[in-house]
Amino acid sequence: MEDETDKQVGPEDGKSAKARDKVEQSARREALGTGLRRAYQKVLSEPIPDEFSQLLDQLSKSEPESEPE
Repeated sequence: MEDETDKQVGPEDGKSAKARDKVEQSARREALGTGLRRAYQKVLSEPIPDEFSQLLDQLSKSEPESEPE
């Protein structure tokens, strides 16, 4: 009967585990990026509220124009 202490992890096993971790981490990042792009795309396609546009117009009118140097 084989005991857990008899099993030794060689250097190759460690490398393959690290490689799997990197692949899994990459897949998670890709999925996260895809989800964020979808969420932000919905926000970008929404119209700007009228009140916000009016405030931006007021702000741009109140700022002095910069003089060319």
